[in-house]
Amino acid sequence: MKKRYWKKVMVLGLTVSSAFLFAGCGKGNEAAGTTAEQSSAANQATAEASPKSKTEEGSAGNDGAAEKAYKFVFAEHVANVEEQAPQVYAVVQAYMKEHPNVTIELQGTASDDQIRNIKMAAQNGSLPELFWMEQGGAVEMANAGYLADLSKEINSDQAFMDGFLPGMLDSLKIDGKIYGIPCELQSNGIWLNKALFDQYGLELPVTYEDFIHCAEVFRSNDIIPMAQGAKDTFTAWAFENMHCRYGFFDHIDDIIAGTDQWQNDDYLKFYNRLADMRDKGVFPDNVTTMSYDQSVEAFMGGKAAMLNSGVWDTKKFDQSDLAGSIYYWWGPTFSDGIGNQNVSMKAPAHPYCVSAKVQKEDPELYAVIVDFLKFYYGEQGTGIIARDNQSIPVTKYDGEIDKEKYPVFARVMEKMNDDWESPAACPDMYIPGQLINQYRESMIGVINGIYTPEEALSYMDEQQSTIQ
Repeated sequence: MKKRYWKKVMVLGLTVSSAFLFAGCGKGNEAAGTTAEQSSAANQATAEASPKSKTEEGSAGNDGAAEKAYKFVFAEHVANVEEQAPQVYAVVQAYMKEHPNVTIELQGTASDDQIRNIKMAAQNGSLPELFWMEQGGAVEMANAGYLADLSKEINSDQAFMDGFLPGMLDSLKIDGKIYGIPCELQSNGIWLNKALFDQYGLELPVTYEDFIHCAEVFRSNDIIPMAQGAKDTFTAWAFENMHCRYGFFDHIDDIIAGTDQWQNDDYLKFYNRLADMRDKGVFPDNVTTMSYDQSVEAFMGGKAAMLNSGVWDTKKFDQSDLAGSIYYWWGPTFSDGIGNQNVSMKAPAHPYCVSAKVQKEDPELYAVIVDFLKFYYGEQGTGIIARDNQSIPVTKYDGEIDKEKYPVFARVMEKMNDDWESPAACPDMYIPGQLINQYRESMIGVINGIYTPEEALSYMDEQQSTIQ
């Protein structure tokens, strides 16, 4: 296996007390009044609107001097930021509370629409000032000159740089220049409802054989073995973990270079496993029409024993009646797998980027946006993300988490601190941006019965040939 792809990330350390202590050189948030409950309401804008930023004279400050007012758009990749990304919402509110002359207009849009909107906005010169973008598209935009180079502002602040987990500032570094910062850790996995496993006398699975046995027992008792929102192709998350156990990184560089193919024996074994899961009833009968949101509802409603998702659902599970029973898993190991089977996913997710236009045309507003990013990824923002919202930061944090109050978060932290290696990038962030959706579609297509494993790999080779 090509070792340069793999890393071990110590995200958070654990104490033996009733709380979890996050290890790292960052400090806990000592400022009061930084929770969402103490903050004012955010403005929600539609995806179609991208208001121009404003730098103007504002009201008098506490000393009687007039403060400049600043406004910028922060375009996120979820439709309802407050509900679907509460950690982002809370940090924005805290920053505006401390900086009353700054208005951050949160713009919520579903991820697929966000990607399309950002690409169109880049073409017509109407990019939001700060926005989420999928990795491949962000690389293309950086090369085309649409993204601000953040290197000077980041590299000149050693304390800020030291606050990040290893490798996080390298995820969108091109020719030594930093064009974005990961929005979160891309930690894909499978959620387990242990109460249902206990009810039917099942141990939590480890191997693929365990996984299939559990699925068969659940299926025979009218329980959905694993909820899967296959209507939404982006829900291929846990399958990417599995692909890493079938030599994904052993082949992908040569595939990109044109000296190997997606249709290779190792990849075929993986895609055959997807077909086997389908044929053995792992997924719900309505898998082709089930959305991601519906899959989460099925799991939280006790109708499904497992869920293909990721750590971004931690907070909602901690707030549910099932909190005491929900566990997190990296997915099954395979007896015929390729290379190391103890593979996790603790990689940087897609980036937040700043428009090059605002950097060039409005340096004062650009400085405000940089200040917000340093707040977001600094001590206060990290505390709000981890302590207040049970979300996994890309930065180091010292602080206690009550495992009695947040049992799901506590179990997730145990997984984040295990000794399973993680790739430096999730597979869908390593391949060319033009292939991300096609890669997901190839896996979901097998699950939905659209493709045979051979057809799915042939489809990927066809798509690969269009960019070589």
